[in-house]
Amino acid sequence: MRSRFLIYLLLLLTSTLIYPQQKKIVIKAEVENLPAGSQVYITGNTDELGNWIFNIKEPMKKISDREWKFQLTADTGDTLQFKFTRGDWSTEAVDSNGIEFPNFTYVVASDTILVYRIPNWRDIAQQKIVITPERMANKHGYFELIEGWKYKMGDDTLWADPSFDDSKWESINPRLAKEDFEKLEWTGNVWFRNHIYVDSSLWKKPFGFDFTYSGAAEVYLNGKLLYRFGEVGNSKETEVINIDRTPKVIMFDKKEEQVLSVRYSNHSAKEVLAHNFSVGFSAYLRDLDSFIAQTLQIVRQLSIQQFAFGAFIFAFAIMHLLLFVFYPKSRENLFYSISMFGFATVIFTANQPYFDSTIKQILISSTINSVAIQLSLIFGLLTVYASSYKKMPRQFVLFVFLSLIFLIQTIFFQTLLESVFNYAFYGYAIAVLFELFRVVIISIYRKDPWGWGWIIGMGFIVAMILIAYQLLIITGVITQPLFGIRMVYVYGIVFLAVTVSINLSKKVSDTNIDLEKQLVHVKELSQKAIEQERKAKEIEFTRRLLEADNERKTRELEEARKLQVSMLPANVPAVLNLDISVYMKPATEVGGDYYDFKYNNGSLFIAVGDATGHGMKAGTIVATIKGLFTAESFNSEIVQFMDKTNEVIRDMNMGNLFMAFLIAKINENNLTLSSAGMPPALLYRNKKKNVEEIRLQALPLGGTAGFKYSQLEIPIFPGDTLLLMSDGFPELFNEQKEILDYQPAKEIFTSVADLAPDKIVNELCLAADNWRGNANQEDDITFVVVKLKEK
Repeated sequence: MRSRFLIYLLLLLTSTLIYPQQKKIVIKAEVENLPAGSQVYITGNTDELGNWIFNIKEPMKKISDREWKFQLTADTGDTLQFKFTRGDWSTEAVDSNGIEFPNFTYVVASDTILVYRIPNWRDIAQQKIVITPERMANKHGYFELIEGWKYKMGDDTLWADPSFDDSKWESINPRLAKEDFEKLEWTGNVWFRNHIYVDSSLWKKPFGFDFTYSGAAEVYLNGKLLYRFGEVGNSKETEVINIDRTPKVIMFDKKEEQVLSVRYSNHSAKEVLAHNFSVGFSAYLRDLDSFIAQTLQIVRQLSIQQFAFGAFIFAFAIMHLLLFVFYPKSRENLFYSISMFGFATVIFTANQPYFDSTIKQILISSTINSVAIQLSLIFGLLTVYASSYKKMPRQFVLFVFLSLIFLIQTIFFQTLLESVFNYAFYGYAIAVLFELFRVVIISIYRKDPWGWGWIIGMGFIVAMILIAYQLLIITGVITQPLFGIRMVYVYGIVFLAVTVSINLSKKVSDTNIDLEKQLVHVKELSQKAIEQERKAKEIEFTRRLLEADNERKTRELEEARKLQVSMLPANVPAVLNLDISVYMKPATEVGGDYYDFKYNNGSLFIAVGDATGHGMKAGTIVATIKGLFTAESFNSEIVQFMDKTNEVIRDMNMGNLFMAFLIAKINENNLTLSSAGMPPALLYRNKKKNVEEIRLQALPLGGTAGFKYSQLEIPIFPGDTLLLMSDGFPELFNEQKEILDYQPAKEIFTSVADLAPDKIVNELCLAADNWRGNANQEDDITFVVVKLKEK
């Protein structure tokens, strides 16, 4: 018995070591001096915390104005390190002395709640800069020189003297972002000074001096000129701006107080600010060795991307241009060549700003990059059209027209409604991607010689997906790229080049095969003429059979439609504090949408479902759900009903039939939701006059055995309005095959949510009809609107 017990104990210890247990960690921050409207963020050393990547942070959940929390999971034995900010390092949490906290550290041992008190913030404390070895280590060798800067407009070299009295100078952040710049009476010339206190152990130690700027500058330390960045001038004509990214070295003198002075000019400030650049400078201390190594690595990587990948794509562009020259009827080669020239330019100009020496050059590179992206998109789409159709489809005119608008705005009116045009271009790019998907699907379906355009379409789709993935990496949404590759879009462009070459080879082969088939076809024509009359009679006979069969199916569908209508509630339940309205319009005679109500022990249960497909099969699964919902007593949590229903449908072996399903429970001022693949519920808050989107990610019923569903509880208040809907409304297509989409659907609901529920339904139906126009309704549309009556 003892030996068996020891074996069990050994196995338990081994499994614990091999499979560490996940622990739930709740981190709370009790904050003070938090500016109105601010958000508290956390950043740290794990994927959930952002991995310390610059500008990557995770928002904490607001409990009250003074209390915020963040929840994550970690393995037993993991070491968590993290900090708190209000969005970036200039707003980092600091102690009562204005010094940033060391990394908060916790070794995971069990489920726990960690509470930290944050008395102040770096930008509010406005303390002097104190540099110590501990602070440098705490900042990971990257120390921002943010606090303590003072300024004076004008130009006097005596202001570099460390003994000069600058006590009457005003404080400012030298980056001179828009909100700071607009406070100044800008003349083009300004001096900045900062008194920095350096620990004696850091005297005469070389540090990397990282200085980023958009004007011209001279940097002085204790009155001694260290570096010139361009030539400071008193006018635009005498000023020379030269951006120098070469790593610089700074060593502090042997004294505690150091005076860092910057003579600065920027006579193009307003023009620079119009392009969303800061007009001042930022300064950082860095570990010298890592600064040099990182700079060399960046130069090496960008050069490889510019010349290796760019030249590869450029070679494909030249090859297909020559193919068009030798055979002008092959328009897809011309379109593809221009698209590849565009992509090669995108690769080159995307990396070029790092090597540009002026803001003007950077703006030119950015403009060329934007133009190249737009040309790549439109000519890529034209390539797919030319490869998939004998004649250009009519919608190509719309895409070309929109592309011309964006090109004109980018080249001539770049700062005019820039944010509006940016969002519009994102929508345009998404529309191009959907159009590529559509053409690919059509080409695969047709299976004719022209249908090989789907290969090019897939190439463009993969390229655009990787470009989108690249944007997610750049913006910090993805912090851990696959295989550690941070520059992924170039691989998509290479894949695109290969797919087009495959398509070209296939077309040459198809041309030869087609010639052989034409000879065989001529011989077969005479034989087909003899059989033509016999086939005509067979067709007539078949037509009559089909007419009879169609009449029979029509009668059966009518019976099924009546059955489906009978399964829906005849009336909405009369609940004292609720006003309810419903609407359902099937896309076919028998739809897949379903709604139902049950009032039990003071609680109203609302069910909304959407079965896959339409017709008899969809009606079958709706009937199954109806029976389960009717039979359920709902004495327990609604997620248990979801779990049980999922298993029942799975056990029925209904093939590829699934059911997106949502249950809402309203009990006085409480709303409980559980969803299985349904669109998000929309909740209009009467007090705030806004709409909240309630999204629960889960698989449809009948999808995966053992899947566990979840529920969400939300307080609701008098005047609040809840909209439950199937995906038929937000995914409704118009005559141009454009989707309405979820955000416009949310905006439509927001505009009418203060009306009565029946009027809300009428307005939603009107909006759907206006959007659809003469296009066919391809999916069922269902609305359930519930308003909590005001007392």
